[in-house]
Amino acid sequence: MVIIPFLGVTTADDWSQRRAAPSPWAELEFDNIILTVPSKAVRDLEQVDELAQVWNNIMKTVAELTATPLKFPLKERIVIDVQISHGWMHAGYPIIGQTATAYLITNATKIAGGMWGPIHELGHNQQRSCWEFPPHTTECTCNLWSVYVHEELLGIKRTEAHSDLTSEKRKARMKKYVADGRKLSDWSVWTALETYLQLQEKFGWEAFKKVFAGYFEMSNFPHDNKGKMNLYAETFSRVVGMNLSGFFKSWAWPIEEITEEDLSHLPPWTDHPMAQYN
Repeated sequence: MVIIPFLGVTTADDWSQRRAAPSPWAELEFDNIILTVPSKAVRDLEQVDELAQVWNNIMKTVAELTATPLKFPLKERIVIDVQISHGWMHAGYPIIGQTATAYLITNATKIAGGMWGPIHELGHNQQRSCWEFPPHTTECTCNLWSVYVHEELLGIKRTEAHSDLTSEKRKARMKKYVADGRKLSDWSVWTALETYLQLQEKFGWEAFKKVFAGYFEMSNFPHDNKGKMNLYAETFSRVVGMNLSGFFKSWAWPIEEITEEDLSHLPPWTDHPMAQYN
């Protein structure tokens, strides 16, 4: 048996000895997440209580936006490895990341300065097929969690949290989408995220929490994107008390007449950001 550096059962006081254990791997277990990293990444980790608090707060904030209990039924896992199957990091159980990521996720000071990638992957794990429209939103809606955690917990504005969220780039993407004919085939990743950011900037994060919570009360979801997009438009409209069908149509969502009729009793959102291009 080889003793590994393990924080979970180990107390913070014992950590100073345990972090020197000879195993090549270490595990840090917090309230709702377990990090598996090369032991060399934690040899000099002293303020382990501070790191634990940071991760506990991150996972609490993730759960808040998802509208799920703050105690995860199954702790998330991030495993760092030297060879992974795809990209810099990828979602799943566990989330897998490249070796260099170990020195970010185990450093409370670095995390406080921004940690888009790992939170992006945690966001992937919160996505639900009933309000996802693949392939358009696969790499889009997960970023809501990155924006939310950075702004609400870390105090980092979206314009500073990621270089693709500057005002200039957002405006340029919106104009290009319109100029290219507003094709749903072009609505993905950052362009698609713009739709959700415009909703958030008008109605706040509480609207998203209520929408996500509302889906937990539903059953018999549509399986096609058209049906799911109409359900989302109707759900969001009812949550905020406004008819958003015009807004979603301006983004080329396939809003059906029956959806517009069902929402016709609500006041329309006429001054939405896309109205200037109508």
